[in-house]
Amino acid sequence: MKKAMARKRKYVYELKKLEVEEMEKEGKNIFISGSLDNEDEKAYKIAKAICRRLIDNGFNIVTGFGKGIGYYVAGASIQKLESINENIEDRLIMRPFADDMSSEEIKQYRNKLIANTKFTIVMYGQAVDNNGNKVAANGVLEEVRVSEEQNNYIIPIGSTGYAAEKVALDIKNNITSYPYLENYIDNLCVESDPNAIAKLVLHIITDIRNNVVNQSTEPPTKVGDL
Repeated sequence: MKKAMARKRKYVYELKKLEVEEMEKEGKNIFISGSLDNEDEKAYKIAKAICRRLIDNGFNIVTGFGKGIGYYVAGASIQKLESINENIEDRLIMRPFADDMSSEEIKQYRNKLIANTKFTIVMYGQAVDNNGNKVAANGVLEEVRVSEEQNNYIIPIGSTGYAAEKVALDIKNNITSYPYLENYIDNLCVESDPNAIAKLVLHIITDIRNNVVNQSTEPPTKVGDL
């Protein structure tokens, strides 16, 4: 019985150790997913506030250059990195989608884009359907699905609407599956001030990273010592 319990402790320890290693390796890379059909000053201010705060705290930005939002994310990140004399190529990863990609190519491209990241921030995610209506962007929803498949932590800024709002509400209705957002999802759905949003996002990421490290257990007792 004692040997079985020791093996279980060792297994849990190894899993937690692997999670910590992945967080150290990939947890500095933040994927920002979003799109916006029209120019929006508020969207730019939110993207700028988030990128500046993340970069100031040592995180790197990854973007697929989604319509509108990708431009804001890239522009704000480049401006910030240049102001602190950081190498842009080291801190900002931009991977625009080609217009003539097949659905299979897009799928593979998304998988590679999100790989080696640990957090996915979702903002806006707006598209225009065939009738001219503004709707949640399927591409952004797909990026959230891929992110979850790759065990990323999802941080939807629901207050920005569209796909981000849909993801936030889905999480809120299934919060037991997203315990890391239990204390934050309500604020993510209502906060509208760009600086407050950026501060909230950074707080969530920092909290998750600290919890992963702090939950790492001491090395288990060797079975042969029992």
